[in-house]
Amino acid sequence: MTSRLFGTAGIRGVTNSGITPELAVQVARAYADWLHAHGRDSGSVGVAHDTRWGAELLARAAASAFASAGFHVQFYGCVPSPVLSLNLARTGQDGGLMVTGSHMPPDRIGLVLLHRDGAIAPYAVTDQVEKILAGESFREVPPQRIGRLEEAFHPYELYISESVKAVDARLCRSKKFRVVADPANGTASYIAKEFFEWLGCETELLHFDPNPVPDRPSEPRAHTVSAAIELVRREKADLGACFDVDADRVLLIDRDGVPLSEDVVGAVFARDELRPGDVCVVPVNSSGLIEQVCREAGARLEYCEVGQTAAVQKIRDLGAAYSYEESGKYYFTRTYPWSDGLYSAARMLQLMARSGETAAALAARFPRFHQAKRNLPVEEGRKDPAMDALLGRLEKTLADGRARDVTVDGFKRVYEDGSWLMFRKSGTEPVIRIYTDAPSLERAEDLASRGESLLKECL
Repeated sequence: MTSRLFGTAGIRGVTNSGITPELAVQVARAYADWLHAHGRDSGSVGVAHDTRWGAELLARAAASAFASAGFHVQFYGCVPSPVLSLNLARTGQDGGLMVTGSHMPPDRIGLVLLHRDGAIAPYAVTDQVEKILAGESFREVPPQRIGRLEEAFHPYELYISESVKAVDARLCRSKKFRVVADPANGTASYIAKEFFEWLGCETELLHFDPNPVPDRPSEPRAHTVSAAIELVRREKADLGACFDVDADRVLLIDRDGVPLSEDVVGAVFARDELRPGDVCVVPVNSSGLIEQVCREAGARLEYCEVGQTAAVQKIRDLGAAYSYEESGKYYFTRTYPWSDGLYSAARMLQLMARSGETAAALAARFPRFHQAKRNLPVEEGRKDPAMDALLGRLEKTLADGRARDVTVDGFKRVYEDGSWLMFRKSGTEPVIRIYTDAPSLERAEDLASRGESLLKECL
């Protein structure tokens, strides 16, 4: 399949234009037919949505379609993606559909299929669902086989109960941490305060009124969470936790109001989680810091393509013990096969409680790596020839100190000093991306400039 409808996190597009109720119905019917073909004749599925315009409309359309295909539907309403995932996994449902735009602008949304274990459905599933969609012919279900459509009550009770058991809540409570939580007016608005209070935290919220248009950009990045940074400093909080609209990713802020690099947080968790012989999966654009952590832990590092679906597929294939994405998604796969921003924040509080150190001190154990990114405009039809020419030139160019080359989702050259240079075709824009990562900013910028110049020569 040369061009997938299901991308790195479901089918995404403009709400009520690219992503319509009609499409939601078709996707649900196609997934129901796939489930039926794989032995689930009349099972049950879960459906939920985020706070965006049209999200409930699309979710209810999908729920009705599942019921029309003979599946009983638990409609969870407006909940974080991890809450839906946990309820699917623990109640034995056959699959699910989450309607969410995640970190995207408020007029964009996505239809995300979930596997029965709560994780995003892998390409092995969504590719087959696409074939059913393309056929535009769905099973006919007689009236007596139509499924029930029920509202799910109290989905948060199971989530909080499980999450609190999955960390050392008693130890966390003894520390009486102060936490600032910023749900971006999204789904975590309904649960963040209660969640952290169960861990004994005195919790301050901001941007907590559910709203289709968040008071800050949904994607939690250092440059988008200035209000949370200010509140952490003013309240002298021990930790700040900023989420996206569906709460599967998180940006953490230390007690000094300094946002922690997602790569560094990924390394902090990796050092705690990995054991000798474990497998760690990360996207190919992750910092070289994770290579050092895996080497010290005696764990095997495996790279995957960029994106949640590719990461989850690789985790499944290799039985990985841990994974993270630079976007702020952390996978503690011994506990859950999905990313959960709230649970990740709880894991950081647990580390702080056990070590007696601040989040900043935990991060300071690691050397700092610096990144540089460039986007070079390249027309769609010229991307492949440009990359072919580039690979030919790289056989002898920019080769000093080369340790190895990685050809996953582009081309990445790793150097003996721990730095790397990567070229990757964008799947959504007419550009080729140039990424670098190095122990010094000067080295990162130099590699980016030289890589950009080389690519320009190839055009």
